[in-house]
Amino acid sequence: MSPAKQELIKVVKDLSEDESRITLRFAEWLREQRDELTEKELAMLRRGERQIRNGDFVWWRDIRRTHV
Repeated sequence: MSPAKQELIKVVKDLSEDESRITLRFAEWLREQRDELTEKELAMLRRGERQIRNGDFVWWRDIRRTHV
């Protein structure tokens, strides 16, 4: 098994139930996209990964719409 997959398993073990569901949905989506991501999409994905690593994200459940 590759070092990246070993590290992924460690990270997943430490996730909460909600985080696990989100990660699973993303992993399933990513698997469906095999070889279909453009360079621009890959760059966006990498940027998002950096933002998550830096804690720059908001949980969907925390978003509140007050005005339409």
